[in-house]
Amino acid sequence: MSAPKKTIRMYKQIDERIKKVEGFALSSPYGKGESLGQPLGVKSVGLVKVYTESGVFGLGETYSGVYAPELIQPIVCFLENYLVGRLIGDDLIFDDIKNIPFIGGNGILQSVFSAIEIAIWDLRGKILEVPTSQLINNNSRKSIPLYASSGTATFTSDEIVADVENILNLGYTAYKMRVGYQEWGTDIKRVENARNIFGNNDLMVDAIMGTLRPAWSANKAISRAKDLIDFNLRWLEEPVHPENIKGLAEVCHSELVPIAAGEAYSGKGEYQTILDLQAVDVLQFDATHSGGILFCVELARKAELKKLDSALHVWGSAVAIAANAQIALSAPSIDILEIPMVSLELTEKMWIDPPIIKDGIWYSSDTPGLGVTLDDSLMHKYKLQPNSGYRLP
Repeated sequence: MSAPKKTIRMYKQIDERIKKVEGFALSSPYGKGESLGQPLGVKSVGLVKVYTESGVFGLGETYSGVYAPELIQPIVCFLENYLVGRLIGDDLIFDDIKNIPFIGGNGILQSVFSAIEIAIWDLRGKILEVPTSQLINNNSRKSIPLYASSGTATFTSDEIVADVENILNLGYTAYKMRVGYQEWGTDIKRVENARNIFGNNDLMVDAIMGTLRPAWSANKAISRAKDLIDFNLRWLEEPVHPENIKGLAEVCHSELVPIAAGEAYSGKGEYQTILDLQAVDVLQFDATHSGGILFCVELARKAELKKLDSALHVWGSAVAIAANAQIALSAPSIDILEIPMVSLELTEKMWIDPPIIKDGIWYSSDTPGLGVTLDDSLMHKYKLQPNSGYRLP
């Protein structure tokens, strides 16, 4: 007879307490060297370790580590006061942090909180010896389609062709590329080349207006969306600055191409505004920034009630990939997961068992928790380099 499934109720019975919490950032070789935003050829990663009294630890990641790696340690040091001595299975831990007056609602504190929440879910899975997805949903799926996220904004038209050909050879049927950094006529040619090579497969275009300056206005974004109609995009992503939610809604309501956004937001307020305005066709979120694993599962449910699609943003290390994969496997309304195609050396070292990816599909494993680890040798090898946070020229 097989052992009974460890349900979501069982993690609440874990009788272990938090002993300490560590926050830090590392720097890892990234891609093929110097790239847009990472002139040193390395990428910074913000991480959290949550330890129990018995010495077991869980790993979490904050997307803020990409941009402000030096802030991770002091913020975690502050939040540790709310965590030490608390039971691992106590969900009220999360509410206590989120409800810190004036500073707990969104922004970098919410992003770092996301890492802590992820680490605690990793711990729960490790202690109960089951994948985190099974603690969230007993009927979690066994696989989830991926989209290959590449096509950097600096790629030439020829480089886009080579990139798409590589993606096809790897078996992917969904591909996202970036625009907005080059002249618009050049970008259109790049998108045209991608569509011609990729055939009828799913093509997404990310305008990265949360990163590039100056950001497009709503009117400019609508004009650009008109130019993209014939390419039959699955979505156009982040066509205006994230603070311009009203403009985002205008672009979406123009109904020229499906609009996706959400990776830059954190906390309930911003997402609720997007949902209320129906400012997107595809709501995006990321466990490492939006508010953690369970919050993202809840967002997927809310989006479904509004008849919106959901998609997970991933642009971090193995921890970010694994955490968001657990969400995708747990939430039936999510039908695709982003997978970064730019290599991050640290990621390859963190898997307990390498993920099973075949023909653009992520397959679940039985590895407990998130299936990631980080030992002292890796922390020493990839210690944070000065000025390795994201910087645009």
